[in-house]
Amino acid sequence: MRPSGLALVAAVFALGSGAALAATDPHHEQERLRPADMTLARRTTLRTADLASGWKRMPVGPDDDSKCPGFDPDFSAFTITGKASSLFARQGGGAVVSAVEVYKTHAQAIGDFRTGAKPALAKCLRHVFETGLARGTGGTARTISSRMVPAPRVGERSALYRLVGRLSIQGRTIRVYMDVLAFQRGRSITSLVSSGLGGPIRGQTAVARLIAARMR
Repeated sequence: MRPSGLALVAAVFALGSGAALAATDPHHEQERLRPADMTLARRTTLRTADLASGWKRMPVGPDDDSKCPGFDPDFSAFTITGKASSLFARQGGGAVVSAVEVYKTHAQAIGDFRTGAKPALAKCLRHVFETGLARGTGGTARTISSRMVPAPRVGERSALYRLVGRLSIQGRTIRVYMDVLAFQRGRSITSLVSSGLGGPIRGQTAVARLIAARMR
C-alpha cells in the first residue's frame, strides 16, 4: 500500500474542526483569519526536523467539514484567527499530520478544546477511518477498537484517542493503528494524528512536545 492511503485518512481527521472533526454550519467555529496568527500557525505545525529520517513531506488537501454521526458539538461561540497544517508520510505505510488552529483569545482556545475533547469523539474517529481510508485505497476498513485513553501531559491540556482497525485491499488484510493526540497551549490547539501499518507510530509524545513549545 502506498503511504498516500494512510495520509488521506489522517489528514481528513486532523483537518476537521479544532479538536474535533464534526462541524458544519451552524455549529462550526467562526473564522476571522489574521496575518499574524496565520504566520503563528504555520510556524507551529509539524516540521521535517521534528521527525526521524525517512519521512517525506506531502501536500495537504482542503479541509473536510463533513459531520460525524452521533457527534455534533457546538463550536459557534469560538473564533479561529489562524490555521495551518502539515503532512508527512513514509514508505511502507505511515503518516503523521498536524493541524494547528489559533483562536481569538486564550479563553476561547480552552473552551473549544473542552467542547470537542469528549469520549464520543472516538466514534467520529471510527467513522472517518472506515469511510476515509476506504475512499483513499479502494479497499474496505473495519474498526477493531476506538476509544479515548489517558493522555500524556502536553501543553496546558491534552486528550488522546486510539484506534485499531483492519484494512482489506487486493485480497490482503493489514492491521492499522491510529493515534490522535490533541493539545492546547495559549491561544492554540493542535491535533497530531499518526497512522501506522502493522504497528503504531512511536514517539508521538516527544513530537507533540516539540510542537507545543512553539505554540502561543
